[in-house]
Amino acid sequence: MELPAIPMYLQFKRADCMTRRSVWEIRDYKLGLELPFFRFKITESGKSNQHEMLLHLDDGENLVYYVAPRFHRYREINDAWSNNAVASRSIFVSPQQIGILNEEPHHVAYDSNSAYLCSEPREVRFQHSVEVLERLQSLLENDARPLGSRIGEIKNSMNRALIRTRDRAVTRRQDTRSSFFDEMEAALLAEPRSETRMEEATVPRIPTRPARPLSREIEELREISDAAAKVFGAQLLLVQPRR
Repeated sequence: MELPAIPMYLQFKRADCMTRRSVWEIRDYKLGLELPFFRFKITESGKSNQHEMLLHLDDGENLVYYVAPRFHRYREINDAWSNNAVASRSIFVSPQQIGILNEEPHHVAYDSNSAYLCSEPREVRFQHSVEVLERLQSLLENDARPLGSRIGEIKNSMNRALIRTRDRAVTRRQDTRSSFFDEMEAALLAEPRSETRMEEATVPRIPTRPARPLSREIEELREISDAAAKVFGAQLLLVQPRR
């Protein structure tokens, strides 16, 4: 808790590999993509507000990325894993690069050099792992606040993104039924669960070894991490310098 930390939210995407020139990105739009290239889908706003929530979370104070691989075969996956090269063989696309989307299906098509937001193609800038690492190092050098002092800030940042998304949804759809957002906001603002409350649960207990006692700060970080996964569909990483 004494070391500084930078919050980074990653949503890992599964990519499809395109191998034929008959795909419409090349056939119809003549995009500068080399075969084979890849696609990953962005969750449609008509089905989920997930992209818009990530977009509001990506407000300049947080690092937020879609992460997609440039490999798809088992041997490529194994090789990347064994050589500690999964990150360097993936692309990182910030939601701000994609922007606000309509309710139509959208995906990002990319190779090693270029990426395009589709359906109506528009080039977007992606980052390599080296650029992400450099950004993290710069932020750590310029913000020496210990992690313990930033927990409330991290929670508030997620809550602001949720509120902005809810307000836009209500305005856009003239829909006052915001129970989903209210429940998610309550989850973010809730106090960390205590051992007493866990003991009061009526779920049958499975024999386990005693849980290691956690500090209030660690318990709160666990709650925040769970909310990032459940609400934003993202994995929260807290990046700290080496001791």
